Amino acid sequence: MSQWRLILRPRTHGAAIGCNASTREHDTAKEGVVSDEDQSVSQTGETARRPPTPKGRDTRTRLLTAATSLFAERGYAGVRITDITEAAGLSGGAFYRYFKDRRDLTLVLLRDLTDEAFDFVRVPWDQTDPMESVLRSTQLYFKFYESHRALFGVLVELGQTDPEVTELWAASRRAFYARIAHALRRGIEADRIRLDVDVDVAAEMMGSMTEFYAFQRFVLPDQVVKDVSHEEAARTLAAIWTSGIIRRT
Repeated sequence: MSQWRLILRPRTHGAAIGCNASTREHDTAKEGVVSDEDQSVSQTGETARRPPTPKGRDTRTRLLTAATSLFAERGYAGVRITDITEAAGLSGGAFYRYFKDRRDLTLVLLRDLTDEAFDFVRVPWDQTDPMESVLRSTQLYFKFYESHRALFGVLVELGQTDPEVTELWAASRRAFYARIAHALRRGIEADRIRLDVDVDVAAEMMGSMTEFYAFQRFVLPDQVVKDVSHEEAARTLAAIWTSGIIRRT
């Protein structure tokens, strides 16, 4: 189990989406969120350069891999650039060739994470057996979440204080909810889903239930939720989902 630590802080006005960079830096610095090594990207908003050569791509990948492993052990706040370069066996100069700072590297990881998650959990809707569709997609989601639990932890950690990560996380959730709502509408058209269900609200409830269970199960170290197989967890969740929305004949 990861030793990742959840750091909860109340939002300040500087953490709101749409605030200017100088205000955000001032407020988050007071909270201990933006360190000196993170200042440059907050001011410029530039993203990491993609190297054109195989050697450069390998170096960049080593840095990303090392950062992911360290985030799993310490969380974002506990990892410095020097920790990343030491773990990757590279110099500080190599780091700054590809990333402006720690936040820049992390944004690359989180964008890739949310893109890959959406594609990985893509399951065709089977209107003849809605429960099977829900079961398969939930199993895939749990599999992906566990494999990438370190970065999901960082997504939640930074999503509370970094406006860009907040919006990245929100966009990811909106996309998942829209996919679920689309499947439910198809189910209504096929006379399989109850007509009295608000599909948008149902999609948000179903998606939130799945995401928070996965967060507790795979990220939090407290082991509050029962340790069961992915299959059992997915089957139980699918049964709860479908029992509430399936139209009975």
